[in-house]
Amino acid sequence: MSPSFIFTLSVLFSLYALPMEKLFLVLSGLLVCDVIIQESRFRVNLFPGTGIYLYFLITGMAIGLYNMSIQNCPPRYVLKDMVYALFPLLFWLVGKNTAPSKAGGITNLFIAGTVVSCYDLAGSLLKIFQHGVSEMTRYQYRRMIGAGHPLTVITLFLYIYMPKNTKIKKKPVYGCIVILLADLLIHFSRITLLNTCIFVLYLKILKSPVKFFSYAAGASAGLAAAYGAFPAVFHSFMERLANSLTEISHANDPWNHIAIVTNWRGYEVYCELQKFRQAGMIEQILGGGFGAQLDVQGKAYLVTTEPTLPFLHNGYFSILMIWGISGCAAYILLLIALYLRNRVLAEGEKQFWKALVMIIAVDTIFVHGLFFSTGIAGVFLYLGVLEGVCKTTHTTRRPPMKMNF
Repeated sequence: MSPSFIFTLSVLFSLYALPMEKLFLVLSGLLVCDVIIQESRFRVNLFPGTGIYLYFLITGMAIGLYNMSIQNCPPRYVLKDMVYALFPLLFWLVGKNTAPSKAGGITNLFIAGTVVSCYDLAGSLLKIFQHGVSEMTRYQYRRMIGAGHPLTVITLFLYIYMPKNTKIKKKPVYGCIVILLADLLIHFSRITLLNTCIFVLYLKILKSPVKFFSYAAGASAGLAAAYGAFPAVFHSFMERLANSLTEISHANDPWNHIAIVTNWRGYEVYCELQKFRQAGMIEQILGGGFGAQLDVQGKAYLVTTEPTLPFLHNGYFSILMIWGISGCAAYILLLIALYLRNRVLAEGEKQFWKALVMIIAVDTIFVHGLFFSTGIAGVFLYLGVLEGVCKTTHTTRRPPMKMNF
């Protein structure tokens, strides 16, 4: 195994298995080692929209320090938010410096991602065989095996978009695809399904009837297999899928305990809107800074041991809480800057890049978002690899990217 593959596998396995604090230390350590090993070859070119990203770091920390000194905000709250916000930058730098070449970088990501998915699939199957699932609800099933991880679906479509850059023989590739598909299906994750739909749309299959029917047939076969293996969990999953939009609605009135439990995402948004309306104009514009917390009227115990919430499942409202209206506008501008930065990429790479940025934008509605989820921030690893390998392999090269303000 090459050093670059071991490096990539270490990063992906850490992303999958480690909690936030340990993951931050591991990524920082890997970057330090890479700087020492590569010396002058270490690339520090930053991603498009870096100036906007710095706005989040600077304003978040400045207001957070003010709250620490004036309002006695606990330093650990401020430090934790700062660490979370640094993950996109860390993943980008790791991605930029992992790939020795285009084929090497894409191949390493695909094999390493498959290894991590195989580990997750084996652990999930072991728990299923030990405990059985015939009488389980989806909630019990999810608590037992977890929700899966975004890197599985990204790894699968990495090959679908760029098969020529994945230097593996066809028979082993088929085995990898089976593992990845099995790991996707076994978790019954709505976010995974949503991300799959985004990837499929960017494949432009609607313009190709043959591709459309082949993907439809594959999806039908997968659903049939999932139903046959886990009928009770499948029914529960379909019910949750049908109620997805209801769960994020914040229009319930009144909010009794049952409504809060069944519609937690909407309740979080409701509490944040109440807090936003009561805040002063400066806080509405700039937010509460790092360390800001959301009081959910004594219901935080449903999801955490802390008395308040540091962020919401809806990442846009988390940004509203910490950076205010200006932060929401800046986040949209950052995503636009990322989306448009793909001119050095070939066609398949370009569509893959666009799909990844769209996944960040859409997933932020339903999960914690780029600054509060290591899974979403991990997308920057793949963006960094794409940018890194294309900068080193395209014959027509652009000047080194400067920090974009």
